Amino acid sequence: MPQWSSRPSDEPAGERRGPAGRALGLPGRTKLLIAVGVVLVAMVATRGCTGADVSEESAVATARAELDSHPRAFVPEKTQARVLRQGFPSTAMWVVVFTVQAPDGGPEDFLRHAAVWVHAGSGDVERVEVDEPDGSG
Repeated sequence: MPQWSSRPSDEPAGERRGPAGRALGLPGRTKLLIAVGVVLVAMVATRGCTGADVSEESAVATARAELDSHPRAFVPEKTQARVLRQGFPSTAMWVVVFTVQAPDGGPEDFLRHAAVWVHAGSGDVERVEVDEPDGSG
């Protein structure tokens, strides 16, 4: 009576796995789990490394001081800060946006708008843009 087996009895187990399986001595599922684990660790590590050594609070304070010293300074109603990567090679920058909403406008209508780019590694101000609607100054 024939004996049912997943591999022929004359073939050694190591030969079924291929060269990588023989070299590592690991079954395919274990190698797959290790590979997935390495990819997940790499993804988490890169997301955690934004390059932002300067805190959001520090970047906002630096940007606010820069806006206050600008010739067209204004008192903002709303402040937003985001870390963005710019350039090649990419550099982490805090972009701090100060706005005064238009009373009769939509969410994208501003009476005053300023954007200050603060280097996320050094805290240096890289760029300042203060915009006003036409005819108001």
